[in-house]
Amino acid sequence: MKDSKKSHAERSNPLKEVRKTGGGDKGLPTARSHSTGSTIHTGKLGLNPNSPNGTKRTEAKTPGVNSDASPIKLPVVSDLNVSILTGDDEDMYYLFEALGRTVVLSSKTVVENRLQIMGALRHIGILAVSPAIKAEISQRIESAKPDAETIVATRVGFEKRRIPRYFVYGDGAVISPDTELRVVSLIKDLGRFRSNGKLSTYEEGIAEAIREQPVPITLFFYALTQILKPFVSATRFKAENMILELVGDTSTFKSALTCTLAGTIWGEGHSPEGYARSWNMSDQAIEDLFLAFNDHLLILDEATLAHANEKMRADKILNTVHRLSSGQGRARTGLAAESHSLAMLSNSNQPMRSILSATTTEEVRRALEVRLISFQLANREASFFRSVPSGYRSVHDAMNKLFATTKKNYGLLARSYILNVLTLAQQDSEALIRHIENLIATFVESLDLNAQDEVSYRRVQPFALAYAAAVIAFETGTLRKKYWGKVKRSIRRAWMEYGAANTTVAGDPRIVAYMNDASNRFVDVRDGIKPRIPDENIEKIAGFFYCGKDKALCLAVPNAVIKNMKMSSAALKRLKNEGVLRAGKSLQTKLFLRRGVNKEKKLDVFYVFKIPEIPANAKLARDTAGDKK
Repeated sequence: MKDSKKSHAERSNPLKEVRKTGGGDKGLPTARSHSTGSTIHTGKLGLNPNSPNGTKRTEAKTPGVNSDASPIKLPVVSDLNVSILTGDDEDMYYLFEALGRTVVLSSKTVVENRLQIMGALRHIGILAVSPAIKAEISQRIESAKPDAETIVATRVGFEKRRIPRYFVYGDGAVISPDTELRVVSLIKDLGRFRSNGKLSTYEEGIAEAIREQPVPITLFFYALTQILKPFVSATRFKAENMILELVGDTSTFKSALTCTLAGTIWGEGHSPEGYARSWNMSDQAIEDLFLAFNDHLLILDEATLAHANEKMRADKILNTVHRLSSGQGRARTGLAAESHSLAMLSNSNQPMRSILSATTTEEVRRALEVRLISFQLANREASFFRSVPSGYRSVHDAMNKLFATTKKNYGLLARSYILNVLTLAQQDSEALIRHIENLIATFVESLDLNAQDEVSYRRVQPFALAYAAAVIAFETGTLRKKYWGKVKRSIRRAWMEYGAANTTVAGDPRIVAYMNDASNRFVDVRDGIKPRIPDENIEKIAGFFYCGKDKALCLAVPNAVIKNMKMSSAALKRLKNEGVLRAGKSLQTKLFLRRGVNKEKKLDVFYVFKIPEIPANAKLARDTAGDKK
């Protein structure tokens, strides 16, 4: 499919600079005055000097004279047209137009501050320097008529109606297939939503690097799911704000897969000014992103940088997850809390749930379980790639191809996909809704989930929606299926390995991750028969499973290997306070859990954790006396 062109509504919108008005009452939404600035256009839309497809700009040789020595026509009051518009916030705005240049002011400003109006009109070439000009401008304001065909957009994302007609992108651009609808956007371009290159080049390079790879494929199409969520709300399935996180050591490409692979769908790749943001910002700044990225994909990089203090970091992440999933921001004095809809990606070398667990109740942790899905690598040698991508010698080579592709091609796919989905919605919205519902149902039914397992039904939502996003992208020609392989199979594998696995074992997520680590080996002594383990092999044992005197299931981690759990002393103390770490005055406990080679009893120092169950994937051993490794 050809790269999407700007819609009529977008080309008609010269409003790119946003200036704050004075005297705004925060309790009543006040539009910011909006001048044309350097985006003035005249004549045929799309062929002005500032248009990407327009003619080359030539500078005037003398002030007031163009390249053909013809005087530039400056607007006068008789050229000024004033109309009254309705905003998406249900407030009223005034649109001032003169010779193709425009400025928008809130009705509050028009009523209360005529001097500000006169100052704002200079941006469209009208100088109110005399009483006569000011009086004529006032007359035009008083005789202004409503324009029902034009809407003022004050927030990013989809139009807030059951079947949206337009989408305001993060840079203020309006995407709409409706050529009769004019949308004036008041959104300021913050520079994070840039686009460049060719969509076909982008698709071919990305698909070549991640084809048939469950995790990268799932992340890629999950990044498009937010575009379908307005229509999912009309189905029997949920459209919740979900968080997917990649957890692994350094050099596992977790930032590359979130910030670059997923990020370049919406804007520029991983860079200080790229689309993704860092966790290293204030709580309020993160909440502000919920509105700035409404109906977009939000990416926060490296959760462990959220705060230097462990407790403050936990509180900050908990607040972010809670606010994001609730869909409602924190109310402020005099202001109503605004809603938001987001898909979110994060990455870290420590799972968010392990950061949260020290400061949250079990009830809160269970609530987070349905909204937070971790793609956590089992060990240091594992990879988010199932195998080396076809045609490459290594994963590193495949990622280099991805980096080379996204360096020059980015920010194109989401724009094209939004336009195509809105076009489908305008053609037959009910058919689109039914189709999305059927695609989600097809994916869910293929997993044979327990009908009573509500948690799994909610957790599977982003995977099912990612599959639906892929199918619709292929069907609309946004992407070409031949490049992507068996997408459904890839996403199902990601669910089975990461989505479903996270719900199979209860308990503290850090301890669960340790037990699931494929490089760890445990000894099972629940039957009370102590195995023969020589002293030189004790450091090769990750832990012992045994039953305490009260019949509670416990994991005893030898003092020699406790460092592998990557828990600070403060975290261990909190687990002790919560009753998870069993200990007396100190954090350690001395136990007889093995015999030496000569059958003598061996007293060792352990950290003993109470656990609800042993994961099915835990590697169990019995007797390591003959282990020479």
